[in-house]
Amino acid sequence: MKKLYCLIIICFSFLLFGCSSLYYHPTKQTYFTPKQMGFTYSSEFIQTKDNLGLNVWKIKNQKVDTPKAVILQFHGNGQNMSSHFLSLAWLVNHGYELITFDYRGYGESEGEPDPYDNIDDSKLVLDFALKEAKEKGVKLIVYGQSLGGAIAMRSLAEWEGKNHVVLLCIDGSFASYRKVVKETMNHVIFPPMGNLFSWIFHDGTSPKDSIASLAPIPMLVIHGTEDTVVFFDNGKEIFGLAGEPKVFWEIRGGGHVDWMNLGQSKFAKDFLLLLNRHLY
Repeated sequence: MKKLYCLIIICFSFLLFGCSSLYYHPTKQTYFTPKQMGFTYSSEFIQTKDNLGLNVWKIKNQKVDTPKAVILQFHGNGQNMSSHFLSLAWLVNHGYELITFDYRGYGESEGEPDPYDNIDDSKLVLDFALKEAKEKGVKLIVYGQSLGGAIAMRSLAEWEGKNHVVLLCIDGSFASYRKVVKETMNHVIFPPMGNLFSWIFHDGTSPKDSIASLAPIPMLVIHGTEDTVVFFDNGKEIFGLAGEPKVFWEIRGGGHVDWMNLGQSKFAKDFLLLLNRHLY
């Protein structure tokens, strides 16, 4: 009965809102601000090609004049950046500047979510982050989480400035929208439905055919073995498609994009060492 109920909801959502309603789950609520967490930040808007505003936050450590690097975050598909920034905010305490932004329809960003617009918009945000890094005289790191990892990989592959990125981190993400829909549907409902529904979703904006072209940007692929949102094999697929140099972190027992624990996990120290290795 529960699976039948889920199927009805999914079918209704698809008929009413289209495929994008299953990709994106934005909210307008502000959950936390960086100020509430003790950080200095500024909120700005980037104008898209069709004259919409994308909200961007620059989060800084007020005790640090020049950051070690600028880290650009591509967040996941639910809520908005006011909840997602918390997963990387601990890096600000270690001397990094964090830039995060909301896709169309998320938070205060205007418009409606769209996979093709996300790619074009993200290249503008990459321009914004690179300009900030150059003005500070530091390097640029890109961190993509879940859906944000897929958007980041595809956007970077098409971005003219990709050679300025010194490290790309892909956390709990996937190479194919169609494949991840198939796996999720099979897990939530039952296998035949996943096979059927996956063909409704196109791979036109999937990064799978673009991942190899990201080399020689160093890539760190991170995935939890117990991830039940984006299954572990998706991370292995990304790693297999990526060119050198690349590193894979298998987080044994880890769930979906939860390995950091606000910088308190056993991997946090190793992550900081990895960042420093690519900066000096």
